[in-house]
Amino acid sequence: MEAQRLMVSELKLLKEVKLFWDIDGTLLKTNGAAAVPFAKAVSNFTGTKIILDRKKLSGFTDFEIVISLLQSVNIKTSLKNINIILENYAENLPASLKQGAVKKINSTDQVLESLSKVPQVELAIGTGNFLLGAKIKLHHVGLIKYFATNNIFCASDYYWSRNLIIENARNSLTKGQIGIVIGDSPKDIISAKNAGLKIISTPTGAHSQSELKQFLPDLILSPNWKLKDLIKGINNLI
Repeated sequence: MEAQRLMVSELKLLKEVKLFWDIDGTLLKTNGAAAVPFAKAVSNFTGTKIILDRKKLSGFTDFEIVISLLQSVNIKTSLKNINIILENYAENLPASLKQGAVKKINSTDQVLESLSKVPQVELAIGTGNFLLGAKIKLHHVGLIKYFATNNIFCASDYYWSRNLIIENARNSLTKGQIGIVIGDSPKDIISAKNAGLKIISTPTGAHSQSELKQFLPDLILSPNWKLKDLIKGINNLI
C-alpha cells in the first residue's frame, strides 16, 4: 500500500479531475452471474425462454437490453414493463452473485482506495446498470464505499441510453473540472466523445485492444493494467 501511495503522489494535477468508472468489464466481472437472473426475469415476463448474448449486448444499458429482448419476441415495450422486469432481476441478483465467480478486475479496490486519498480526484460511476443493480454489484465486491449515490450516474426512466447517462454525468462537473470516462466498450468511447469528455479504454471486458482502438479512445490500457499505468494515462490526458 505504501508503493500505491508513492505512485499516487506522481499525479501532477493542475486541475481537478472527475473519473467516471463503468462497472461491468471495467471494475468487476460477474462472469455470467448477472446475466442469469436478467434472462430469467425477462423469461418470467414473456413466458419465453430468453438467452442473453453478452458480447452482442456489451455496452447496452439495462433499459436497452430489456427493450432489445422484448422486441426479439414481439412484445410491446413500455417503461412499466421494463421496470417490472428490472425489479424482478434485482430481487434475484444478490443470490446469483454469491453463487457465481464474481471478481474485481486488476485490484480495483486498491486503485480506488489510493485515488480516494487524492484531493484533486473525485470518483464517480458512469454505468448502463440501473441504480439498484449498480449498488448491488458494487456492494458485493466491496467497492460501493468509494462512490456517493449522487455520483452514480446510471440508467433510469429518463436517462435510458448510455449517451444520456454520460451527458448527465458531464453536467455534474464543476467549473474547471476535467471529466474522464473509464470503460471497456465501444459504447463508452462513443458516449464520452459525444459528451466532450476524455476516455480511457480498458480491454478487460468483452472487447480486445484492437477492437477498442478502432473507435479512437484517448488512451487504451493493457488488459493487466496497474495503478501506475492509470496514473501515467491521466497525467498524459491533462
